[in-house]
Amino acid sequence: MTKQIIFIFALLCSLQVQASVRPVQEDTVQHTVHYEAAELLQPMQPVYLDGVVLPMSCTGNWFVSIAGGATAFLGTPLGCEDLFGRVKPSYSLAIGKWFTPSVGARINYSGLQFKDAQLSIQDYHHVHADLLWNILGRRYARQEQVRWRLAPFAGVGLLHNATNGSNPFALSNGILTQYRISRRVSAMLELSNTTTFQDFDGYGRPNRLGDHMLSLTAGFTFHLGKVGWKRAVDATPYIHRNERLIDYANFLSEENRCYAGRHDQDRRTLAELKKILEIEGLLDTYSHLFDNDDTAGHRFPVNNYSGLNSLRARLKHRHWDGTSPLDTTVLQSGNENQAYSYPAFRNIASEHKDTLATDSTVFSYADGECIGAAVYFFFDLNTAYLTDASQMLNLDELARVAKKYGLSVRVTGAADSLTGTPGINDSLSVSRAGFITAELERRGISAKRITKVSRGGIADHIPTEANRHTKVELFFARSEIVISRVEVTKRV
Repeated sequence: MTKQIIFIFALLCSLQVQASVRPVQEDTVQHTVHYEAAELLQPMQPVYLDGVVLPMSCTGNWFVSIAGGATAFLGTPLGCEDLFGRVKPSYSLAIGKWFTPSVGARINYSGLQFKDAQLSIQDYHHVHADLLWNILGRRYARQEQVRWRLAPFAGVGLLHNATNGSNPFALSNGILTQYRISRRVSAMLELSNTTTFQDFDGYGRPNRLGDHMLSLTAGFTFHLGKVGWKRAVDATPYIHRNERLIDYANFLSEENRCYAGRHDQDRRTLAELKKILEIEGLLDTYSHLFDNDDTAGHRFPVNNYSGLNSLRARLKHRHWDGTSPLDTTVLQSGNENQAYSYPAFRNIASEHKDTLATDSTVFSYADGECIGAAVYFFFDLNTAYLTDASQMLNLDELARVAKKYGLSVRVTGAADSLTGTPGINDSLSVSRAGFITAELERRGISAKRITKVSRGGIADHIPTEANRHTKVELFFARSEIVISRVEVTKRV
């Protein structure tokens, strides 16, 4: 019985374990991120923060105020005169700055005369610093131009009684009202109170506040520097787009890495295929499939002017039958009407099976003219160094054509006459011609077939930099053949 209970208990535990394990299905759907590049690169319209404004400039919103009005002194003891009997003229000067549309500060000077408790006239001066709070400042967040400014203020300063020499500490407070007349000028009205110790006028107990000076002034405020406020731009949309651009750049980097891996794999596959074709002896048959292979890193696209040069040749020699001058040449002999096939050129034509129209340079010959178009190589100022190393490609092509057809080469060096002395320009033109000559010789052109010419400083071309060049021209070797247009007549 015990064994049966143990068996049933073990069976129930195994069933519980199997029930607690849920089958997990692998998700085969992959999430692919698509980026709208055009949308990401579109300029964004700014979004402004609600109720936030900034100054037009950190050094702007300064102001200078000039005002005049009346002052009434109310002291302890008060004396027998009423308020209007105590009024005396006063003036004030102030300079300050608004840090925000609501908060500003200023330094104010005021003074002139007042009547004390005995109705004696005394002179005074008051210098104080005030903190201003514009209660209409929030309106700048909704409109650019606000005409009214209502600013209570409070500050501290010193009073000076010019009659008895007293200099007590004073508290100032009041309210400032401004109305903007123009961008630079505002009208102002100020009501202020100054509180100091009772003995300021010479009467009363010291160290106790009790003397007051009420002032009402009006004047003008002149605004300096950059005036006004601008709404603050919300940077959150720009931050979000920058994050998307970073993700897009990472996505492109990953794509480039994948393409680079595929390219490397394809390059190695082509290299193995070329080996197999070479072993089987089929590389020559299928070599055209590898014409665009740039594994050596020395092949560059070459401009082919054969069509243009062929058209120029036909326009210049309208009776030309289209036959290449290399196919049939005329030896310089006594009989001009006798045509011969020059062996050297006949062998070239039969070996390569091409005409001048199929080469990258078409030969259009006239007496004393170069073959095709001259090729220019440009140099940096005051040096014999090419402005661009890729110009060496033209040297490779010139050397190939010259060697293929046994042509002569004329190399003409020049310099810019607008810079440098004649002696320096002569030396530069020689150096530049020598540099190109050395490169042609290094490519297999015999020095006997090269003619060097130095022109010194010239000003033939615009822009000026174009005169810093070396010109290379190709010619048929006159010592061997003379090519001309001859009507070949049949011998009767």
